[in-house]
Amino acid sequence: MKSAPRIFVFGLAAMFALSACGGDSGVDANSDSPGAMDTSATWSLTGLPGPDDAQLLPIIVVKIPNDPIVRPQTGLDRADLVFEELVEGGATRFAAVFQSDVPDEIGPVRSVRHVDVSIAEPIADVFVFSGGAKKTLRFLGSRLPITISVVREGAPGMNRKAGIPAPHDLFLDTKEMLATVAEHDTPSSGFFVPSPALAASPAPSPSVSGSVAPAIPAPVGKTVNNVEVTFSTFSGPNWKWNATDKLWMRSEGVKPFPNTDGSQFGTNNLVIIEVREIDAGYKGQTGGYVPRTVITGSGRAWVLSNGNAVEVKWNKPFVDAQMELSDTNGNPFTMPTGRTWVELLPVETTGRYSFDGVAVPMKTPPQPAPILDPNDTDTP
Repeated sequence: MKSAPRIFVFGLAAMFALSACGGDSGVDANSDSPGAMDTSATWSLTGLPGPDDAQLLPIIVVKIPNDPIVRPQTGLDRADLVFEELVEGGATRFAAVFQSDVPDEIGPVRSVRHVDVSIAEPIADVFVFSGGAKKTLRFLGSRLPITISVVREGAPGMNRKAGIPAPHDLFLDTKEMLATVAEHDTPSSGFFVPSPALAASPAPSPSVSGSVAPAIPAPVGKTVNNVEVTFSTFSGPNWKWNATDKLWMRSEGVKPFPNTDGSQFGTNNLVIIEVREIDAGYKGQTGGYVPRTVITGSGRAWVLSNGNAVEVKWNKPFVDAQMELSDTNGNPFTMPTGRTWVELLPVETTGRYSFDGVAVPMKTPPQPAPILDPNDTDTP
């Protein structure tokens, strides 16, 4: 969690006044101590080379809708990390995370969900959303530390644009917003825990007995060119590996997912995380069921990079914890470098996925954390 003092742009107490319904493959360099954080010149979220102060620069989490009417979303293609989560009506919504390449404008900006706290709390300096359901805002008020600046409608930089129908007309002016928040001078090692084992010297090291300790073998993956993801009958993104550009190219169904310049959206790394879904405890605007994604606990995931898919296990014991990845042998796994898209897929309910047309069956349901957080296990 980012720990230096922060200034709230729009205080948590004010949340209750408004209630809007809701690359290249590689590894980071890290210190030999699991508890220490390397502040070498790499970006926190991508692991790519950056300025000397790269890991000290602010991390901004912004909620962005995925309704067909809002595409192409402004600034989404410049996010270092994007999480896609299921919301009411079978639609999906994004939590886009920016650090290395912050656009002047991002949007539209939409409402927050419970799961976004588990995304923002370990990494964010600034958390941007339009509003939220009362129960969600109460959860945020009880969870978010004062080290994270909360920016929502009414704050500097949050502006409604003329000519765009509500609620899709709220956009973030990042320069105006960043000028109002405190200095961001605490380092971050990212959402995924970097592996000290993989970051160590490649030379074999002596064991306690004096013999040479064997190196940890690289995880064995499988070649994958096409990934089909289903969140619901309404939302089914597809990804195709582009070996020339070394990008996973996104489509919605058969239609390319566009950037604002007309090109197709692509990302270096694609991660599919099998997650639990529970009842959010409130109804949507039309009175329907609202799902809540839970990413505390553990389960299976896949990391797809460079046309290869590697099965891993994820573990996130607390809301404010980074996510740990390990290979199928239990060895620490470090994310490859580059921009990453994460599919938070509720595999016990509506979620499913396939590689090159072959369905990937669920092995074991995702498990709750050993120390239960009532907000992530029961409907509040």
